[in-house]
Amino acid sequence: MPFATPLALLGLLFLPVVVAMYLLKLRRDESLVSSTLLWQRLVADVEANAPWQRLRRSLLLLLQLLLVLLLAALAARPFLERPAGLARDIVLVIDTSASMAATDVTPNRLAAATGLALEALRDLPTGGKVSVIAAGRTARVVVNDTGDLGRVRAALEALTVSPATGDLGDALILADALAARSGDAQIVVATDAALALPPTSRVEHAIKVLQVGRDRRNQAIVALAVRQGASGVSRSVFVSVANLDLQSAQRRLQVFGDGVLLEARDLVLDAQTRAEATIDDIPVGVRVIEVRLDRTGAAADALALDDQAWSIVPPERLRRILLVSDGDPYLETALTYLPNTELYGVKSAAYGPDTHPELFDLIIFEGALPDVLPPTSVLAIAPRISSPLGEVVGSLKDPGIGSLDPAEPILRYVDLSTTHVGTAVKMVLPAWARTIIPGPAGAPLLYAGDLGGRAAAVLAFEPRQSDLPLQVAFPILISNLAGELMGGSSAPTQAIEPGSPVSLPVPSGATGLTVTKPDGSTVELVPGTLGGGSVTFSQTDQLGVYTAVAMRPAATASPEPSATSSSSPGASGTSGPSAGSSPTPVPTAPPADPNAPIQFAVDLFDPAESNIAPGSAAAIEALGGGVGPSPGASGSTAPTASPGGSPTATPGPSGATGGATDRPSARDELWVPIVLLVLLALMVEWLVYQRDSATRLWRAFRRRLGGSGAGVGDGGPGEPRIGRGAG
Repeated sequence: MPFATPLALLGLLFLPVVVAMYLLKLRRDESLVSSTLLWQRLVADVEANAPWQRLRRSLLLLLQLLLVLLLAALAARPFLERPAGLARDIVLVIDTSASMAATDVTPNRLAAATGLALEALRDLPTGGKVSVIAAGRTARVVVNDTGDLGRVRAALEALTVSPATGDLGDALILADALAARSGDAQIVVATDAALALPPTSRVEHAIKVLQVGRDRRNQAIVALAVRQGASGVSRSVFVSVANLDLQSAQRRLQVFGDGVLLEARDLVLDAQTRAEATIDDIPVGVRVIEVRLDRTGAAADALALDDQAWSIVPPERLRRILLVSDGDPYLETALTYLPNTELYGVKSAAYGPDTHPELFDLIIFEGALPDVLPPTSVLAIAPRISSPLGEVVGSLKDPGIGSLDPAEPILRYVDLSTTHVGTAVKMVLPAWARTIIPGPAGAPLLYAGDLGGRAAAVLAFEPRQSDLPLQVAFPILISNLAGELMGGSSAPTQAIEPGSPVSLPVPSGATGLTVTKPDGSTVELVPGTLGGGSVTFSQTDQLGVYTAVAMRPAATASPEPSATSSSSPGASGTSGPSAGSSPTPVPTAPPADPNAPIQFAVDLFDPAESNIAPGSAAAIEALGGGVGPSPGASGSTAPTASPGGSPTATPGPSGATGGATDRPSARDELWVPIVLLVLLALMVEWLVYQRDSATRLWRAFRRRLGGSGAGVGDGGPGEPRIGRGAG
């Protein structure tokens, strides 16, 4: 039988040591005496014994010698060899997307997947290497090219579910790059195959899928929005619940406002349908709306992550807009209907310091621009000259509208498919802005961004120079645009996608922000530049409500009085546009009070990810190209991913010239039966050494069961016993 560590057999040298201990041991014979007066004579006889004794036949000696043999064998790690079922190098991809938190298997799919992965690694050849990739929202290498299976086990047990939409395709591409370092490599994927984003790219190495999951029973909250009534005063909550099961279900919906139950109702959900609920008249002052699907009783589904959602209620306040224009009735009418807004107007020639621009939340310039821009949010419409807002390079005649981004929050509910523009100013997109409405040849028709810590936007055409004011899209576009520039949109409040970065404004005078996560942990953020107006927070990997509080020096004065007046505070709200699939940070609104906390919610609103029905493992395996002689197998080099990310050429591993034909065998170590034998030997030794006590216990047990009484020599009265040594 082969041994993994044969040097450990040197432990057999302890066998003569155990025998020598028995030879040097004093022997005491057990004797029954009628009186304790005879003990002194027995002690004198014992003291006269010689130290070296003739080795006697002893069961204890045999058991202890057996223990030494077993322990030496255990340290030597004997094993049996068998053909390996895996390649020499394994890239293990563990799906950690939200659906892996389903509890249709015990305790959940992720734990079951890691168990299957560890079981599969028993087929790893001798000397094989393992890399582990966690496939969540992005692919992440957890363990890289190690032969220490203990380290792999620890890494797998430390994995947690990422409450976000998973991207298995990204993980497979990374796994293929890692596998390219070896001439005999294979990709093993542990997943439920319930993929919101099914992979489509083929890889060169073979893929083996370890599938978990068996149920699709799940109902999910897929939408939550706080809507403002037509009066601009009342608030309503809109909730959409989807039943992704093939059977109808009934769930209780609970709506909480700042932790207080506002309403509960039962929803009857048909199979593969959605049910909507609207809760009207949210109490004034409520800041956080939480919606839950009751998980008590038999109605609970298999996935809890999508049974809870949060939304931030924008604070109600009066906002002031100054329109600097020579007259545009369409624009004035659209701005007049904005809720909780006061509109003021002034001619372009009359604008100046006497207008007190610091008292307004938004200033709109149509045509002419001042020499110095105000410190508040700015919207420029068809600017005539170049300025910090952008460079004017000409004009456009009948410009067409380019392809629009469906995830752009300013274009939410805005249909521009039938819009025609007569003339527009040709602008160059500045570095601080993003294009909202693209025009011809890269010239934007509308762009917005953060200019020196203040929100700014430029509309390249006058509304009256187009047919946009005659369409329903015009007031919605103005409402969304004004809402973002003033720190909040009148469109339904949307949550942030897990893992998406969030841009948080830093109040004037603050050194940074302290962000408290839903689990109570905190993160301190400081601007990248001194006096920066915002920071980016990217650790949105937990579902729930995040709170950001300004950090200020120990001795600091109140915020600058010029930032806002006491009667008209700065930009309001803490709700931001939805992250969607945009890679840019999600803008959030600064609070009305610079010292007030900023709150935003992160929710899993993805019906595709909430559909936990196990998918097709064969479709994933079909993306693999199989293992064959790689470039490294023929003596050339195989590409490998360097730490910097660029592929480099390194020789294939030694012994990989034949691929699977030269693959070493797998080992099954026999430590489990040896440990069981050690425990059995220890138990027998203890029973032999304590046989008198064990006999008394057995006889007492028999007496309790009504068996025979105590026999002779059971330690009864009148029979003192002299203890004896082990022999």
